[in-house]
Parts: sequence; C-alpha cells; structure tokens
Amino acid sequence: MKKFVRIFSLVAVVAAVSCVTINIYFPAEEVRGAADKIVNEVWGERTDEPPPQTDPEGQPNSLLRLGVPSAHAAQDINVSTPEIRAIRESMKQRAGSLFPYLDGGQVGVSQDGLLKVRTTAGLALRTRSEVNRLVEAENGDRQRLYTEIARANNFADKADEVQTVFADSWRDQAAAGWFIESPDGSWQQK
Repeated sequence: MKKFVRIFSLVAVVAAVSCVTINIYFPAEEVRGAADKIVNEVWGERTDEPPPQTDPEGQPNSLLRLGVPSAHAAQDINVSTPEIRAIRESMKQRAGSLFPYLDGGQVGVSQDGLLKVRTTAGLALRTRSEVNRLVEAENGDRQRLYTEIARANNFADKADEVQTVFADSWRDQAAAGWFIESPDGSWQQK
C-alpha cells in the first residue's frame, strides 16, 4: 500500500511539474497601430484639421521621445490580404458619402465603433433610406474587416478584441463636431 502511495505521489508530482501553460498573446498595441493606419486611410486627411507633426521617419513628434529611438513591434499585423484590401477600398469609397451625415450629426460613432443613425429629422424620405443603407453597408464592412484581420493573423477567436481596439481608433480619429456615443448611451459632440 505504501508503495502504491509513493508511486501515485511521484506520478502526481511529475504531472504537476510537466503541466505547460500556453498563453495566447493578443498583440493589442500592434493591432492599435494597424487600426490607426486603416482609420486614417479610410477617413483620409480632413482639411479642417492640421496634419500631425512628424519626424523624418514619419513618427509623431513628442517631447517625451527626446531622441530615443522608437521600439519596433514584436509582431507585424497582416492587414494586406486581398480580402482586407477590398474591404478597405469599399470603406474608402463610401466615406465621402458618409461625411455629410457625420458632419450634420445625423450619424454618430457608437461605443462599439460602429456607426449609428442618431436622427433622421429634417431628412427627406429618400435621404433617410440612403443614410440607413450607408450605415448598414459601413457596419457590415467593419465587422468583416475585424473578422478578416483576426483570421489573417491567426487569432480568429479574437475578432471582438480587434473590434474593441478599432472602436477606440474610430472614436479618437473622429472629426471635431462629430457625435460620439458615451458609455451611458448618450451622445456628445467631439
């Protein structure tokens, strides 16, 4: 019996020591960089906002950098698959049609980074239909973009996390005067 207990104890210790924990790394900072680049590409440079100051390498100027070289990402995020490029191009083509409604306050950027129709007051019936169609198409492309980025980078089960990172970028890069949804569901102008 004692021999059995010793063997069992030894097996339990060996099993405990040999357990391997695998942490799945979600590269949030790298995804944030890709999100910022894509949002800027889709929305383009707005003429009412000055372009950010950059150094000769294209990095944003900051007093905090003081000549310290920037660290490069440990993992490159693949955002150039044919599917992702097609989605980005579709979103870029649609952006010009959305800007009047974002500028006018009929459409806002929601907490989850999708677009929402805030109001259709004062819009003709045909225009209301157009706004709804644009918002639906844009949100569909955004959802497909997040799913495709997650799939292309081998973390397909993390599309929700990709969306969360992109949501911050969409809100941060929204133009002055656009409506942003607050966590409590109210709308605030940026």
